[in-house]
Amino acid sequence: MGSERDIKIQRPTGCKLFLLLPIAVCYACFVVLGDWQGSVDYSNAQNLARLVLWAAGSFAVLAGAGFLMENGAVLIGLLPSGVQRVYHRVFPAGKERRGRWWIWLLFFLLCLLCYLPYYLIYYPTWFNNDAVWQMEQALGMAAKSNHHPYFHTLIIKVFLTVGYGLFHDYTAAVALYTFFQMALTAAVFGFYLYLLYRRGTRRLWLVLAVFFYALLPLNGMLSICMGKDAWFTAAFLLFVWAAHNCALTQASRGDAGRTETPGSFDGGEMTFGMPAGRRWLWFFGTGVSVCLLRSNGIFVFLGTAFVLITSQFFKGRRTLAKDSGGREGGWRRLFSGRERQRMYTSVAAVLVCYLLWQGPILHALQVQPPDTIESLTMPVQHLLCTYVRGGNLRAEEVEMMEAVVPLEKIDEYYNPYLFDVTKNYIRENGNQQVIADNRGAYAKLWLDVGLRNPMLYLEAEIRQTAGYYALHIPHDQILYSEYFMVDNPFGIENERKVFSYDDSLSMGEFLQWFQTFYNRVWSLGMNTWLLLFALACTLYRGRRAIAFAPCVMLLVSLLLAAPVYNELRYAYGVFVALPFLFHVGLGEER
Repeated sequence: MGSERDIKIQRPTGCKLFLLLPIAVCYACFVVLGDWQGSVDYSNAQNLARLVLWAAGSFAVLAGAGFLMENGAVLIGLLPSGVQRVYHRVFPAGKERRGRWWIWLLFFLLCLLCYLPYYLIYYPTWFNNDAVWQMEQALGMAAKSNHHPYFHTLIIKVFLTVGYGLFHDYTAAVALYTFFQMALTAAVFGFYLYLLYRRGTRRLWLVLAVFFYALLPLNGMLSICMGKDAWFTAAFLLFVWAAHNCALTQASRGDAGRTETPGSFDGGEMTFGMPAGRRWLWFFGTGVSVCLLRSNGIFVFLGTAFVLITSQFFKGRRTLAKDSGGREGGWRRLFSGRERQRMYTSVAAVLVCYLLWQGPILHALQVQPPDTIESLTMPVQHLLCTYVRGGNLRAEEVEMMEAVVPLEKIDEYYNPYLFDVTKNYIRENGNQQVIADNRGAYAKLWLDVGLRNPMLYLEAEIRQTAGYYALHIPHDQILYSEYFMVDNPFGIENERKVFSYDDSLSMGEFLQWFQTFYNRVWSLGMNTWLLLFALACTLYRGRRAIAFAPCVMLLVSLLLAAPVYNELRYAYGVFVALPFLFHVGLGEER
């Protein structure tokens, strides 16, 4: 006999609808701000009206989608029996599957086999300029720098040392590193497919997920790129899974001694019966990796930890309000309990490891920190946009800017979409040390100019970040750059294995075609739109949304400091997490 939930329509509550409002406002801002050039033609009142209308329309769509997701089974049950039979035949219900280690192995080998042609054609790697610099550091040919995370440079050094010791050839050593990186990517993607398989994802969606992870060319190409992106993405995906599991552990165990039921949505199918302490150990390990493999990783971790702690804090307050009636000592209990102690310990341990690495360890290794201008993308773009666009600047403010960057040629080097051009101009011709020596004065300069020129600051912000939330952008994004080896001092060149020269040309033409096709049907903004849609469904259905926190924080960090306005690799983690996030928000509840 079905329960009340099975036979009754669940009406939307005020709380559910309220949770959708911020997401609806985000969609409205994405549309109006993403079309900055078109918005200029409207008055302020008209743009405000556009925001209101888009927010109202987005809210209606999200509310409708959440309602259908929550009541889908009931609504299908109201259809004629013939229609129901056709529906269930076309979309058979998913069934939880018993996981075996060899099933994950099959998914891993499938992904690895699909990436292998890229590896063999572009053997030993896709070698970009960043990797050349990191390899020079690893071999002692250049000064050590944390501009690109030195933790990743040490990983490169390990493989170069082992590979050269085995093969006495740097090409083979780099090939060893690339193969391991490709295998790591395939293993993590295979693990995510295993998660979906064990959860009982419907066959059609599981096939689409296999196509997504194994057959998309951009996954194959980025898996062989000798850079930090593949390593960070692998750590990021595992961190998403670990944070999600830790939230489910607290939801199912609580502090009252309840234990999770294997196979339940709030515990078993994502944790494989793993003890709670081991889950927090995974959270610690993946959290440290995220922090050390990319400069904005600490921002991602801190934001996720804040959401996790805050959610448990308010959950604990509600529980105490019911249990203790506000009696003395209730607040103390918010910080007690085995699960909360594990959470605080894990978060603190990650922060301690990160601070030790960034401070004493890098200092002992004589690693130089990134230069000042590297972390000032947005403030510099704000000020230069104000200057170039003829904003309200005082003479002394122009002098302060002139002390950092020669302004007579700034029109040639200022690029509102790509900060690298301006950054390199300042490094070669300016004096960024002035900012380092007068941080307070330049922070005040940025604030004072912004208060007088808010719209120019907004224009600079939009142009530098629009690619991450706008559905349409002026320039095509480059998915995997060039498909050849850059010049390097190591004598490393591409050496095709198995495939002929004609095969290599055919692969290049295919990759060019896919890149063009991708830019016609997809965008980085689409990733953000889908992420927020899945988040809205998750919140509406009352499910744990902690898995979305790392992705949202990654996007927020890009809005604060993205050096390129539409670079796939910076938001790659969000893209490859989408199948899992859609499972969390739209999947069947067990």
